[in-house]
Amino acid sequence: MTIQQMRYFLEVIYAGSVSKAARQLYTAQSTVSVAIQNIEAEFGFAVFNRTSSGVDLTERGASLALDVKRILQQMDLLDAKYADHREQRMEFSVVTQHHMPGIDALCSLVREHMEDRYSVNFFEMRTAEVLDAVSAGRFDVGILFFTADSKKFLIHKLRMSDTVFNHIAYKPIHVYLRQGHPLAGGSVIHEEDLAGYPRLAYDRGIDTDIIFTDALKRYSPRAINVNDRAAAYMLLQELDAFIVGSGYRTSSERQNGILAVPVADCGSWEIGYLLRSKIEESPLTRKFLRLFQEELERD
Repeated sequence: MTIQQMRYFLEVIYAGSVSKAARQLYTAQSTVSVAIQNIEAEFGFAVFNRTSSGVDLTERGASLALDVKRILQQMDLLDAKYADHREQRMEFSVVTQHHMPGIDALCSLVREHMEDRYSVNFFEMRTAEVLDAVSAGRFDVGILFFTADSKKFLIHKLRMSDTVFNHIAYKPIHVYLRQGHPLAGGSVIHEEDLAGYPRLAYDRGIDTDIIFTDALKRYSPRAINVNDRAAAYMLLQELDAFIVGSGYRTSSERQNGILAVPVADCGSWEIGYLLRSKIEESPLTRKFLRLFQEELERD
């Protein structure tokens, strides 16, 4: 099925008849008819019911029409993106685990190094998804933190995913709290003190690699699962909840009264970034990593 045949097929649907579609396409009716016949011959079913007044889609024809429309929309997007080579966009993508730094560095990259046309992605995902996204080339950089107990497992997954981990720092395990939380006054928090408060966790499902980020030793009797920061912050404010994380805070988190307090005698995270192996860093990647390092040093 060619792109031209797809366009003829949709035009017949919109027009309601082959003859009307041909007139609107400034094409011979026989050309449109042959295109429809070739589609039906290729897939082995009728796409239209023919009537004296025109055509109606068959059930399978209606299903095919949805797929054809999606394909043509994607083709139109490709045309819009790449047709004019004189107006190429700068593109850069970062993927992180939840509650990792990087967003401030990305903002600095956009302000300081991006031109008028650009496409930038910043996604938060689970650990295994970060590995897969970088390995598949969908993102330029992945940012990770993990416990010492999970490092061997991470190395195994790295070998399978064709990515390279670059160490940056070790940082004590922290919890995020709202300013004014009953536990927010001290320089450290003891794990037993957290037992009376709800623990927020991201995307805790059967396919979640909790080995990387389950740092607390005690079972939490009050657990709430979320999948985005906005929900997490609302629950932090409303329920005196807490989140276990890297301890790094964005400028927005500082302004909005989100604190990061270390947990005593709970170990540390190893923090770093992922790149695809055997792929040379782009200039934007190098600039981002420099800004990222500066972001970490400011905290």
